[in-house]
Amino acid sequence: MNEQERAEQHLKTIRRLMERATIYRAISAPTALVGGLLSFIACAIGWTLPAGIALDHRNNFIFLWLVVLFLTVAANTLFIVLGARKRDEPVFSKSMKAAFVALAPAFLTAAVLTFLFGETSDPSEEFTVSIMWAICYGLGLLATSHFAPRSLTLLGWAFLCSAIAAIMFLRFSNYLLLWILTVLDAHTATVFMALTFGLYHLIYAACAWPRKGAETEP
Repeated sequence: MNEQERAEQHLKTIRRLMERATIYRAISAPTALVGGLLSFIACAIGWTLPAGIALDHRNNFIFLWLVVLFLTVAANTLFIVLGARKRDEPVFSKSMKAAFVALAPAFLTAAVLTFLFGETSDPSEEFTVSIMWAICYGLGLLATSHFAPRSLTLLGWAFLCSAIAAIMFLRFSNYLLLWILTVLDAHTATVFMALTFGLYHLIYAACAWPRKGAETEP
């Protein structure tokens, strides 16, 4: 392969990555909006529910957020199908398969850990579960950084850094922070989920929403 052919190959690769970034940005922004709104609804419901009540032998906190996950995935699937039809492409394209492969390890880990915590009725463990979800979700988003838009990578870092900060909060919190934690009591996990899965997703949706005439994000 000569220099010209190599340069053309690089240009094709760059163009393909930019096209993928645009597609994922168009899909991820509406999904983030739906996920953020559903997260705030779940937080409002979770704030009113008594702590430690099990539904079908599962903690009500985990059950509630599994419903949010199901609805968000359903919305994301709808956006993917509509987008594929609009572009006249197969739903499970190579780029979509690459996304699933990249997300699978982190999401599978979250599923296994959620199953292990699924029988708990201790409200104090809900904060640990929410931190675990944020870590796995952040790592999953970062795993797509080689083809996803930069904004999605930043979202992944936001989740990961927030989870690390929460861990440090639990480990090195002073008396003031312990007082705040006591006031929140069983709602600490709900507040954390509202901040991350609720607020972060709404901020991302507002910043990454596709706009006419906007340049493709690197």
